[in-house]
Amino acid sequence: MWGLNERASELALGLSSATCLALFVLAVTHPAPSDSLVAGGIVVFTLLVVGIAWVARIGLLERATVQALRRQSEATAATSGGWVYAIDPEGTFVYVSEASVDFIGYEPHELVGRDARTLLTPTDAPHVDTRVGDVPQHVSVTVVRGRHRDGRDLWFEVTVAPVFAGDGRSVVGFGGTARLVTDEKHPAVVRELHRRGAAELLLTEDLTVAFQPIVELVSGRVVGVEALSRFRSRPGVGPDVVFAEAWNAGLGLELELLAVRRSLEEARLLDPGLYVAVNVSPSVLANPALTDALKACGLDLRRVVIEVTEHASVTDYSILERPRQRLRDLGVRLAIDDAGAGYSSLRHIVSLSPDIIKIDRALVADVDKDRARRALVMAVVVYALEIGTTMVVAEGVETRAEMTTLMSLGVDAAQGYLTGRPTTSHADWFGWRAESPAVVAPEVPGR
Repeated sequence: MWGLNERASELALGLSSATCLALFVLAVTHPAPSDSLVAGGIVVFTLLVVGIAWVARIGLLERATVQALRRQSEATAATSGGWVYAIDPEGTFVYVSEASVDFIGYEPHELVGRDARTLLTPTDAPHVDTRVGDVPQHVSVTVVRGRHRDGRDLWFEVTVAPVFAGDGRSVVGFGGTARLVTDEKHPAVVRELHRRGAAELLLTEDLTVAFQPIVELVSGRVVGVEALSRFRSRPGVGPDVVFAEAWNAGLGLELELLAVRRSLEEARLLDPGLYVAVNVSPSVLANPALTDALKACGLDLRRVVIEVTEHASVTDYSILERPRQRLRDLGVRLAIDDAGAGYSSLRHIVSLSPDIIKIDRALVADVDKDRARRALVMAVVVYALEIGTTMVVAEGVETRAEMTTLMSLGVDAAQGYLTGRPTTSHADWFGWRAESPAVVAPEVPGR
């Protein structure tokens, strides 16, 4: 405005806050005489200059604050193992390092100007133990919950330190570094976080069930379903991760039993001609609480199949002999999941003589094009016949070519996106009838 902005900026650098305020008060409390237009004009001009200088000074201080925060944060980012940020006194991001993409899924420009509390939430999580001398006295270290762009909850070890103005006394904001809390670095903290998460799931019973149909290849009929757990409060996190965290926290048995009970409750809505398979680890199979849950479910237990997961190894199979016999006495069948995915599943098959063997997707994918996979699948089928297994199911079937090849190799049933995705919809469940052929879905794009 007539060159006053530039002059006011220069003036602002030389005017202290007290000086600006004094000039302003003086002009207001000593107005010009009403009969002197010139004097009045001088007062108005003075007010205008002082006002512009005041605003300019505030703007310069704000810019200096942001620049100071950025300089300190950029220096930290060069040596940090996490993602670095700076916030102003109001809690707004003013700087975010490029590592934010790797850690939390957001580009820096998407976070600058955003309230930091929408992504990093203080909780009652346990504090990180820090050795004396590791960090300066004015730096705090704690654990906060972070929300990834894809909805996942993450835990970050956060260091927060004040950023001082040039005078070394005034705090102009805060700089911080957020590193993922890992089991290697903070095992006790991770266990406690997992314990709290699992305890919350058990308290709220925040577990829903999705069923995926299993289709007999010869007839095309749905003959059974597999129950799969879903956790609404953990979007973007696979159930395997949630169960692993629960076991790490000492609550794995309780969470698996909750999943079994909930799956069997929902199975009451299914056609009575369908069997329902529920997943358990060897530890749960060996626990009498599983038998109690089965007896209390109210289903015809001849419809129930217990799938033993491949992920957990067993050192002594003799401890599973009595539980296995208890299941047989109840009419419950046993399946070995993920056959071919690893050594554990093969040992499970040899030692437990299952009623059903489920071939892992690793052997099913492109079985129509791969001679080695065909040979392995055929070997599983022949072995199943030798030990009296009643059914071989191929998991992860995605193309008609795979399904046709599996049928030619003697596989009994298929489960996968081609024959039906997991669903929580009751309408979908009601559409599965043991006497009706299944509707084969379109092939997975790109396959």
